[in-house]
Order: sequence, then structure tokens, then C-alpha cells
Amino acid sequence: MNEEVLVKTLLDSRVRLIAGASAVLHDLHQAEDVFQEVLVRSLSMRESFPDEAGLLAWARVSARNLAIDQVRRRDRLDRILSEAALDAVDAQFEKSADTVSSRIEAMRHCVERLPEESRQMLRLRYDAGHKGDDLARLLHRSEAAIYKALSRLHQALKNCIDDRLAAQEGV
Repeated sequence: MNEEVLVKTLLDSRVRLIAGASAVLHDLHQAEDVFQEVLVRSLSMRESFPDEAGLLAWARVSARNLAIDQVRRRDRLDRILSEAALDAVDAQFEKSADTVSSRIEAMRHCVERLPEESRQMLRLRYDAGHKGDDLARLLHRSEAAIYKALSRLHQALKNCIDDRLAAQEGV
């Protein structure tokens, strides 16, 4: 498997792999570190993966094992889920993977369709982390107007995403 396909495959599954590690670690930052380690290790082993499915199966098991090793190093074995529970988490992630990817793609599409002013408000709120009073000051609006606008944006995005997903299911 070439490096480009390997990296793209793992990056496409990044959220699932991090979520699986996070289920063991209960720490998102450490789960991200586990993902990075899986990515590095897979690059050195890329010739041993027959296809993308084989890579993803190996990556899931490796992420889980690396997370368990981290917990063991911290002497916190009481916080590890049982093997059956971890298998159930893996199965659920597999089942919901396509749904999550479709939702993310639909959200990107719907955000791109918003007017620039609305996209700016979303960037300030979610990318920059500004709260209502900061947004009101930055955008020269009342705080009530900001909350009302955000509420309308959330509803418009929800409707757009739901419509887009329904249209894709009908295809």
C-alpha cells in the first residue's frame, strides 16, 4: 500500500480511531496521541497491509492496545472497559461510520451555502470561541440578537443537513 493511500485512509477514519481510544483512556488528548502513534507505526509497516480494510482493522486493534498500555502504565486498570465492551464500542463505530461521514459532508455543504455574515458569526463563535457578550460587542449587536441569530442558524443548518441526508438516502 502506498503512503498516500495509507495516510488518507487513516485520516478519513481519524474520528472513529480517536473515539475508540478515548473510550479506554477517558482523555481526548491522549487518544489523539494514540492516533498519531498508530499513524507513525502504520507508515513503517505499510507493505504488510493487503488493502484499506486490513489497515483499518489493524489500526483499530493497535489503537485499543496502545490505549490499554497507557492505562496500565498509569496503574489505572480499574478504568479499562471489558474486552466485550470494547468490542461493542468498535462494532457501533463501524455501524455509524458512514452516517457520521455523510453528516459531516452535509454540514460542510450547508455551511458553505450560508451568507458570509452567518459564516463569520459561526467562525467567531465556534472557531474563535467567543461567547454571546463578546460576539455582541464584535458584531455591534445586542446579546439577545446574537442568541436569536445563532438559534436560527442552528435550525437552518439542521434543516439543510436533514434535507441533504434524506435526498442522499433516496438516491
